[in-house]
Amino acid sequence: MKCFILLGHGRSGSTLVVRSLTEHPNVRMFGELFHYEQKERERAFHALNKKFGPGKHETNFYHEGEDGAAFLRNSVFYQRPWSEILAVGYKMFYLHARGNANVSKAWDYLIENKDIHVVHLSRANLLHSWLSLQIAHITKEWHWQKGAPGPRTLLPPLKLDPIECENYCNQTFAHRQWAIERFQDHPTIEVEYEADIVGRFQETMHKLQDFLEIPRGPAEQILEKQAKRKPSEQIINYDEFKEHFRNTLYESFFE
Repeated sequence: MKCFILLGHGRSGSTLVVRSLTEHPNVRMFGELFHYEQKERERAFHALNKKFGPGKHETNFYHEGEDGAAFLRNSVFYQRPWSEILAVGYKMFYLHARGNANVSKAWDYLIENKDIHVVHLSRANLLHSWLSLQIAHITKEWHWQKGAPGPRTLLPPLKLDPIECENYCNQTFAHRQWAIERFQDHPTIEVEYEADIVGRFQETMHKLQDFLEIPRGPAEQILEKQAKRKPSEQIINYDEFKEHFRNTLYESFFE
């Protein structure tokens, strides 16, 4: 049985990849098991992959203050009784499991166990990622399902803070480099949002299936892209952003 994590940051296509892997008959998939809100941790543990039914430990979502390593060992990456399960994984953002010494043991466990496979998700243009986060926080709409009824809020252009954007870019870039270094001895596959998920979703999912050594199958792109405007159209003070980031590491993010 392959144990794996989807490692990355928000608005990098992780929900779409999770949904697709959840549909695979040989995968037991979890969401954000170390989300900072308990209700989200509980939902991430119980909501996905009900097709197998509860196992011995399938009711134990992570509770505040628990040992993160023990939780992963006993409630996530244990050997299940169903022979059809060939891979078990969950979504892990860079900022997860960092609130206290006990929960941070989850990172120690993941780094020390070098047989854990890593699907490293990223989004090359961090401006797009940050802007998508701002919109999601305002609208409270975190994904749009294709063909499903429901809200499709299109915000008017917004005035945003370039310094907040820069802080986000710096933090995300630093975490990405940290992850590359810490997991360099793990089996790892890099998946970039625009090139791999938006650009060639079916091919990318086949590569992930091969990486996890599970049978290839169709992967439906069940979510639609939420960004309907370019940053230059969505940000009122876009010229201020361009000037702020001129001659910096992130200058190429701007038209």
